[in-house]
Amino acid sequence: ATISINDVTANEGNSGTTSFTFTVSMSNASDDVVTVDYATSNGTATSADPDYAAIAATTLTFAAGETSKTITVSVNGDTKVEADETFTLTLSNLDNNGNDVTLSDATGTGSITNDDAATMTISDVTALEGNSGTTNFVFTVTLSAASDDVVTVDYITGNGTATVADNDYSAIASTTLTFAAGETSKTITVVVNGDKKTESDETFTLTLSNLVDNG
Repeated sequence: ATISINDVTANEGNSGTTSFTFTVSMSNASDDVVTVDYATSNGTATSADPDYAAIAATTLTFAAGETSKTITVSVNGDTKVEADETFTLTLSNLDNNGNDVTLSDATGTGSITNDDAATMTISDVTALEGNSGTTNFVFTVTLSAASDDVVTVDYITGNGTATVADNDYSAIASTTLTFAAGETSKTITVVVNGDKKTESDETFTLTLSNLVDNG
């Protein structure tokens, strides 16, 4: 007989835990007890994150005549935006009690499918220009959910009815804004110049582009 373990793929969920149930199969029944140890190990998913609940070395017992056993690993749900991740459940230390039983597939892979996404938005700002000096227009760039990896986006100002040539505001050339892992809010400041000129309300734009989400 040979002993093998399957792979499991499932969504992580947004909260609580999801059971990843692995099946350990014997191709033929044995007339005596057969035991094998199992333990989890980190891949891109880690127990420290905590993506799943680790299992230390534990013994699985096939009684005489049994051909199938299950092992359950608890995967933790979250709303963090991340790539799909994996961990392994490995069989070792087979004790076949002298019967011809071997390990044919000793590693089961748990694939945790990410089911979360985020959107990035930028606020509008309306304020008086002032009669002199400068006024800071502070724009807020927001991620709707945290990512577990760095996310970057470029930003640049553009003329509308307000123009740099008219000295309405100070232009910003293309610049990269970086969200570190876990960050959901950043600010960008555009300097608007005050004056006493009688004019209509004016607008300029601050545009995001070249989003890099690292998968």
